Amino acid sequence: MDLDGTLVATDTMAEGFLSLLKTAPWKVFGALASLTSGRPKLKRYLAQNAPVDPATLPYREEVLDEIRRAREDGRQVLLVTASDQRTADAVAAHVGRFDEAIGSDGERNLKAGRKAELLVSRFGAGGFQYVGDSSADLPVWKAANEAIMVCPSSSLRRRAEHSLPKVTVLSKRSNKWKAAVKELRPHQWAKNVLLFVPLYFSHQYTNLNLVLTALMAFAAFSLCASSIYVLNDLVDLPSDRQHRSKRQRPLAAGTLSIPEGIALSLGSLALSITLAAACVNPRFVLALFGYVALTTAYSFVLKQRMIIDVLTLASLFTYRVMAGGVAVEVKLSPWLLAFSIFFFTSLAFVKRYAELIQVRGAGGHALKGRNYVPADIPIIASAGPASGLLAVLVFALYINSPAMVVYYARPEALWGICLILVYWIMRIWFLAARDQMHDDPVLFALKDKISLAAGALVVACLLVARYM
Repeated sequence: MDLDGTLVATDTMAEGFLSLLKTAPWKVFGALASLTSGRPKLKRYLAQNAPVDPATLPYREEVLDEIRRAREDGRQVLLVTASDQRTADAVAAHVGRFDEAIGSDGERNLKAGRKAELLVSRFGAGGFQYVGDSSADLPVWKAANEAIMVCPSSSLRRRAEHSLPKVTVLSKRSNKWKAAVKELRPHQWAKNVLLFVPLYFSHQYTNLNLVLTALMAFAAFSLCASSIYVLNDLVDLPSDRQHRSKRQRPLAAGTLSIPEGIALSLGSLALSITLAAACVNPRFVLALFGYVALTTAYSFVLKQRMIIDVLTLASLFTYRVMAGGVAVEVKLSPWLLAFSIFFFTSLAFVKRYAELIQVRGAGGHALKGRNYVPADIPIIASAGPASGLLAVLVFALYINSPAMVVYYARPEALWGICLILVYWIMRIWFLAARDQMHDDPVLFALKDKISLAAGALVVACLLVARYM
């Protein structure tokens, strides 16, 4: 049985290189130097300096079932892989169902023809079954008495069925395009509606040129955000695979490979910058680079810093509002910025609070990948709602500002928004405390009927204040 792409839905060498980039980036130069001596040397370097934790790998259930059936039939089961011997031993020990594990030794790359020669020397031609996934396994399948294929491409399956006497397809390959779209998380683009906020509050939404510019900015920012979502998933692979919902994401589940994820991230970012440069303005391009810098810092460093991670998340939402102002060249109101930072700080806190409630319910001792423990719940439960109510206070003071009589015929109608905000903020905190907040609070609001009704009432209050 092969390891990479077969037993696990990932490539352990790519996993090791990604881990090295995250934990000890200065050692990347050593990895590149080892590559000059061949891939086996690189695999040995990665196994020594960035060993893969076998407990965090995405194992294929159908392959584990095949191993179980083979052992029940009294057959030997061997893990034979081009990965380094240390990696093979670690995985075999974790799975606990292999009679032997054989990997590359730092000198020879145990792949394709070399793997076939080894197995023929041990068991004879046609004396074994082989479970694999790629075209590199064709020489091994030709030497086996049965080719068992795991998620093969359609072209590889046709070649195997045409040239091999016995082929069994254990599982089919998933649709890569669907996986790529899912990984980009277009449902998260709803957050980028904040880019239209400056255009609305500047009361220039009847200017079609500005509306078109805002739409292009929305598209560019959404692609940029998707690029960072992919990067974030690459960084968080081990912890995502242990999360009850994040483990289904394409990169965590292995539906998309690490190289495909890197290409998807870079491609989305390139398209975003091109669209911004062509259809918005140069300052908005700089705003995108600023967003990339802030989110990258969050992904690699800030998300592991207590409180700083929450303030960064809130700043990223406020940054969307500021980027919208840059796109349509509108000066932002201090009231709007103050409201945004307090409101989104509350939402960032509720996200951490909900995660800690789940950890406590599962008997855990800490939030993986974040610097929080269940003992922090009372503090977060105080700071989060307080921040949300401060946002309502800012909005109430804004209603009494002199600018109101300029833009609104009936500014007193805006007081209804204050009541709606108090209700909605407290409601999501109650739901989080009851472990009923399993999504990002913004995404929860888009699915929750009461939240949508509250949003409709806010719009109604704005229309009454403006036009009645």
